[in-house]
Amino acid sequence: MGEDWSRWLDETPEEGESAGRPARVRAPVVRLRRGKRAENSAQDAEEPAQRPILVVGGCGGAGATTTVLGIAGELATAGNPTVAVDATAAGSDLALRGADEHLYPISLQSWLYGRGNDEPAPLKECMSQASSGIGLLWRDAAPLRRRATYLTVARAIYDAGFTGVYDGGSPIAGRQLRPLLDDSDVALVLAIPARADAANRLRVTLEWLDDQFGDSAQGQGSGIVGDTTIVVSHQQPGGESRVADHLRSHLSGWVRDIREIPYDPHLARGELVRHASLAAETRRAYARLLAGVAS
Repeated sequence: MGEDWSRWLDETPEEGESAGRPARVRAPVVRLRRGKRAENSAQDAEEPAQRPILVVGGCGGAGATTTVLGIAGELATAGNPTVAVDATAAGSDLALRGADEHLYPISLQSWLYGRGNDEPAPLKECMSQASSGIGLLWRDAAPLRRRATYLTVARAIYDAGFTGVYDGGSPIAGRQLRPLLDDSDVALVLAIPARADAANRLRVTLEWLDDQFGDSAQGQGSGIVGDTTIVVSHQQPGGESRVADHLRSHLSGWVRDIREIPYDPHLARGELVRHASLAAETRRAYARLLAGVAS
């Protein structure tokens, strides 16, 4: 199996240094996480091509929320009914950052129990809206009631005919994320800023994922680590690809893919994100990221 991937970043290159060895050949992705839904030909014919996507930050300020908005915006502009969902433990600024058309006062919890008897209200009537065409569900700090989980949320969104893109914030070990991490139908994206310290901390996250959701019978490129896409977000102008290149050198063949999001002045403002105001190269980067996690 070659070098142990858990030691891949013991020596992160300093600025100006090369990334080192050439990348390994990427292993084929095999999704073997627990909790996979039963499969049959009838289900496969009915299911949309796009998997639900969970975006989690490898550290605070990793760009998870903007990554969610970018992915969801590309899905919506391609004609896919899409909803960006706040899946943090106590609520984030997802809707405040993304609802440039209408911020609806109904929270995720109110939608989820809106009809009573644990039935959600009509989704289209409860979402905040972005001009890109995506809906947004924000949550407040109250817990999900009656033993509901984010898998309950995901199934209700799927039943309503939408693709869900979930903002898990950080840390990845948050209890509310475990049902989504346990479901192999949900694609996992790990976002980090383009900094060496964030890349080094990513090792701990991948080890935790492998410990919690891996299997001793799964080899290189398999399981949850093999189904994880890493996004390196450039948050300063003039950033180099040094960190991303180093990750590619050490992790190709172990993770699904490694993508970069370029610096964008519109995102750097930290204000309302309008998809149409993103730079063309930023949108292309989100489109490439989406294509990589679509299957």
